[in-house]
Amino acid sequence: MTIRTSTEFVMLGALMPGSKHGYEVMQFLSSALEPAWRVSTSQLYVLLKRLEREEMVQSTLESQESRPSKRVYRITNKGKKVFAEWLKTPVEHVRDFRTEFLTKLFFFYHLALPGLKTLVDAQIRILRQLRRGVHEREKKEKDVFMRLVYRFKSHTIDSLVTWLLREARSFPKEDVDDRSLDVPKGDKKKHS
Repeated sequence: MTIRTSTEFVMLGALMPGSKHGYEVMQFLSSALEPAWRVSTSQLYVLLKRLEREEMVQSTLESQESRPSKRVYRITNKGKKVFAEWLKTPVEHVRDFRTEFLTKLFFFYHLALPGLKTLVDAQIRILRQLRRGVHEREKKEKDVFMRLVYRFKSHTIDSLVTWLLREARSFPKEDVDDRSLDVPKGDKKKHS
């Protein structure tokens, strides 16, 4: 099984709390993770069909009284396993940090999953390794502009490591009662 895009993992994550029809998955992407994950309606259904062919999700057709039937998707055990593996794997490239890594933090938090600190520590190790590689290339570089670029990359990586140590490692600091992925922001109610 080869998942080709991070969006497919995000779709699996959207189904973790329970079954959804395609429009609900689209609403989740646009409300919870917008603007990081923009997917057209046609692309959404292509990806859901691919996930179904790969046995990551299953779908059923549900009839509605006064409306056309709707296809409802649920994540399979295989899909849950693949999603969990993706979730605990640090990103390999700095360019993926803003979207993919932050999305992983989102899912750890909203699904109340263990292992966030382990992911953050692994991500710090990856970034420090990348920083060493950038530093070595900078030392060998003769071109003034390219040295500037490498220093920029070094500072970016340093900033990410600092943020991980100061913020992400202790996230969440406050206890929040409702982390549900299914409740629209304006309708959240405290649990008794």
